[in-house]
Amino acid sequence: MWYNNSVERARTASPYDRKELTKMRNIKLFEREINLIVNEDLRMAVKSYMDEATPDYFWTDGASSSGKYHPAFSQGVGGLVRHTKAVVMFAEELLRMSSYAYMREDFKDYVIAACLLHDTAKYGIEQFDKAEYKNHARNAAKAFKDYAEQVMDFTPSEYLLDAMASHMGQWSTEKEDRPFTSIDRCVHMADYMASRSFIDIPQITEEYMSIACEYAAETHDLPF
Repeated sequence: MWYNNSVERARTASPYDRKELTKMRNIKLFEREINLIVNEDLRMAVKSYMDEATPDYFWTDGASSSGKYHPAFSQGVGGLVRHTKAVVMFAEELLRMSSYAYMREDFKDYVIAACLLHDTAKYGIEQFDKAEYKNHARNAAKAFKDYAEQVMDFTPSEYLLDAMASHMGQWSTEKEDRPFTSIDRCVHMADYMASRSFIDIPQITEEYMSIACEYAAETHDLPF
């Protein structure tokens, strides 16, 4: 009963009501997905950036500020985290298809990394600013590039940065930010499928709740 009630609260809580929320920045939420990246330097750069440089709202807000354009499991507190996990899950499935299965291994790494990073600046690079949504794809690419180069002494591939910047596909505000390479198209399709309002992925909600329960045991609090 407690578990079911907590899931419902996670889905329905307002992303703007912060008075009763505890911020949960926990890189363990993406441990499985990050470990899909084979290249160690890229894997460590992605992990460090997500753990240290992503804005707080990335860990607490829903995937859609209006609640209209994403499925129920990616709404409410932690919804953006669950959406990101879903995008990686769809990317894994796409990479098994003949259209993408024969990609070079480094290209597959770029797909997974781009899926993990694509919405890390959805409403601003540092603080929540809804007006920045229209720039969020390009902002995420810039934020990761700057962090990787300045903090990790690592230069991300332009293939990766372009895949992040073009993940909106036909809805990109800038014409040059439309998918062009197979990497771009795979990331865009994974994000598109993960955003369909009719889908539900109980496994992701269960994984999220498992980490939340561990968090509760350690801090005597819940993130929602």
